Amino acid sequence: MSTLYLLDGTALAYRSHFAFARSGLSTADGKPTGATFGFASLLHRLIEEERPERIAVALDARGKTFRHKQFPAYKGTRQKAPEELISQLTWIREVIAAFGLPLFEIEGYEADDVLGTLAIQAAARGDDVRIVTGDKDFMQLVSEKIELYNVFKKGEPLVIQGIEAVAAKFGGTPAQVIDVLAIMGDASDNVPGVKGIGEKGAIALVEKFGSVAGILERLDELTPKQREKIEADREMLLLSRELVTINTEVPLDPGLESIGEPLPQNELLEGLYRELEFRSLLNKVSQLTSDDASAPVFDREDVLVRDLEQLEAMASELRAAGRFAVDTETTSLFPLETELVGVSFSAAEGRAFYVPFVGLDPPVDPKGPAALLERLASLLTDPGLERIGQNTKYDWLVFRHAGLELPDPDFDTMLASFSLAGSARSHGLDNLALHHFGQTKIPTKELIGTGAKQITMADVPVERVCEYACEDAEVTYRLYEVLQAELEDSPAADLFRKIEMPLVPVLERMEARGIRIDEKLLASTSKELTREIDRLEGEIHDLAGEVFKVGSTKVLGQILFEKLAIHEQAGKKKAKRTKTGYATDAATLTESYGDVEIVQKLLEFRELTKLKSTYLDALPRYVNEQTGRIHCSFSQVSAATGRLASSDPNLQNIPIRSERGRTLRRAFVPREPDQHGPWAFLAADYSQIELRVMAHLSGDPSLIEAFQRGDDIHASTAARLFGVAADQVDRTQRSRAKVINFGLLYGMGPHRVARETGMDLAEAKDFIERYFSAFPTVRQWMDHVLETAREVGYVETLLGRRRRVPDIDSKNSRVRSFAENAAINTPVQGSAADIIKRAMIDVDAALQESDLSAQMLLQVHDELLFEVPQSELEATIALVQAKMSAAVDLVVPLEVDCGTGANWLEAH
Repeated sequence: MSTLYLLDGTALAYRSHFAFARSGLSTADGKPTGATFGFASLLHRLIEEERPERIAVALDARGKTFRHKQFPAYKGTRQKAPEELISQLTWIREVIAAFGLPLFEIEGYEADDVLGTLAIQAAARGDDVRIVTGDKDFMQLVSEKIELYNVFKKGEPLVIQGIEAVAAKFGGTPAQVIDVLAIMGDASDNVPGVKGIGEKGAIALVEKFGSVAGILERLDELTPKQREKIEADREMLLLSRELVTINTEVPLDPGLESIGEPLPQNELLEGLYRELEFRSLLNKVSQLTSDDASAPVFDREDVLVRDLEQLEAMASELRAAGRFAVDTETTSLFPLETELVGVSFSAAEGRAFYVPFVGLDPPVDPKGPAALLERLASLLTDPGLERIGQNTKYDWLVFRHAGLELPDPDFDTMLASFSLAGSARSHGLDNLALHHFGQTKIPTKELIGTGAKQITMADVPVERVCEYACEDAEVTYRLYEVLQAELEDSPAADLFRKIEMPLVPVLERMEARGIRIDEKLLASTSKELTREIDRLEGEIHDLAGEVFKVGSTKVLGQILFEKLAIHEQAGKKKAKRTKTGYATDAATLTESYGDVEIVQKLLEFRELTKLKSTYLDALPRYVNEQTGRIHCSFSQVSAATGRLASSDPNLQNIPIRSERGRTLRRAFVPREPDQHGPWAFLAADYSQIELRVMAHLSGDPSLIEAFQRGDDIHASTAARLFGVAADQVDRTQRSRAKVINFGLLYGMGPHRVARETGMDLAEAKDFIERYFSAFPTVRQWMDHVLETAREVGYVETLLGRRRRVPDIDSKNSRVRSFAENAAINTPVQGSAADIIKRAMIDVDAALQESDLSAQMLLQVHDELLFEVPQSELEATIALVQAKMSAAVDLVVPLEVDCGTGANWLEAH
């Protein structure tokens, strides 16, 4: 589905007014225009940088709202809007109309409610939603589908805020934002809250008790002062909760169906800008998407190759240039299932070629597409030429699927951008064109559409495909020139040339190989689970005393906490309430009510249904009909730490913690016996690589010695913390040491240490202090990392990957804490990610140079999976261990554990 952008027009108008209040911006006759200018500038920036497919604006309607009926003093203390702003609201409405955006102003409701309603409805039908605002109240709406786009965060005008940002700001879930706001109140809206309890106190209460309801039910656990304050303002607290809750059921007619792509009316907008004397914005009008989307913005010569003579002329020109950008047009996003529609080339700014494989009559080569590709082969594979691309792995797989294997790519603009900027920006071609050239590329959907009516590139007129494809190739070539120059003066050059680029062909071959699954085993297991799921559902109904939809959290909550009162059975407090009912998430049920029989059945039911739907039933749909194998995709640019990500399907996320989840790996099997005999899986896994990296980075002598001696690092840590001999460490002590060994790398504080070890808070705090006393160099290293990050604004991995941490000095303690955790974690996790990338490159090269037949299939965090002829297992294990252990030179050994078996579970 598409992304819907919803603009909080009222908040943006206010912010724009105050941002330009001191500028004195006005027309020649003295009419203030600052708010309008700021609002219009924001719309330009949003549309140019994000290319939203659908966008709408909401403004507060005139008059009182339903909240005034609940609380007549609502917003009673707010000062009247400045006259300078009121006088510009008409212009702001005209700007919105000239941009071609729908405007919602619903009597009796605030803009927040209208946007909340639209956001929830859009998310429910599968759309991604971004609410453009600077208002923290919207954080209560954030979900996997709904994010905030904060346009007023200092230093970064456009900042996406998701669930992590909510946790950083309020310390809990989006649903708990309402409870925090209710307690702390809002002076600007005259929401009373609880007198004497501010934001910090409200967050602490909600963290401890879960919700306002939880606080009121457990008043006896509050301090005397807290209890006194809350009891005194109990009614105001409950009223405040209603006032701060965004109404997501506003009657809208029309509603979502009226929101489409922004269609700016350039003449109207230009006329308005002349009236308001916005000379700088006049130049931006032509950059907006116009009704005539086919008109090229940049002067570029597009050559549609129509015959063999033109093909030869193109090849001669590209050979003379010595390098060229290449891009493919296809019928699918899955390269090993697609058909090649055409290939575009560029070797100079302002000039590009398109060679159509379909859509031209007569065709370029009378003998057909296969013959045409054979003619292009000498150009595409010429070892004396450099090949450039954007996301080259995809195009190289497309060519492989079409029957042509290309030499390794020389330059990938997506990876160059990622090496230089990391997660600071998006690295898609459209975003890079806009970022580097201010160029808005032709949206793909303008050619093939969206949704049910979507077509493929093979159905688009060849002239339109030519323009689109030539733009891609020419922009890629220009990006190469810019990014190549940036890399020359950047420490990221080695990372790009020694890690990211050499990894592309390794991943391309891995994806092409794919992995085999036992579909019969999955099918039989699915049937078995269906019977178990039906049995569990029946038992849940019996325990509940009625038949109900187990997947309905609202009904489930009522049955568990109102009918069965499981909290009384467990001797615990009743679960917190959310907007949709009682909290019935796995964490809540497991931690508080895990001993109750119906809860045990429910958790098992959920585990089996997820396993069945997400894996057992879904994986067979990914099997390629031609190869009989699954070919997932690996991304090098998805994680800020540099870790690889897997998708379509995500094989890095195969369950490993539960027994049933682990058995799923039995369905992953090596290829069938062939001339090499029977095959087996080999799993090679780095042992505690992140702790070894930390030992190296910190230089802590105790950790280094333990690893060099080959000690059990968790037992060794426990021995130092508990003052016992290593051979006297018991299971509990080792388990607690393991928690802190890994937890400190991820910012684990005393609360979480207490929760995961069973300690009380005081014990957990003491435990952490004892750790740092035992390993003082670790704390010194962490302090040094934070100090350096504050000085230079970034942290760095062993192999030179940088991650920017702009919030490291934030005045907001939670935001700052999140940045500090990232600063500590990235050098460790990022270095581990770089190490396994280096190992993949080295192992792949060694296998190709050897006589061995083993093939690398998957990378899952710190593990590599191979399929190997059983007769070659010993030699392959020796090679893999040698290369992986020598990937980098640390002060501690890199140990590699290897396992083999007839399936992934046995090997792992």
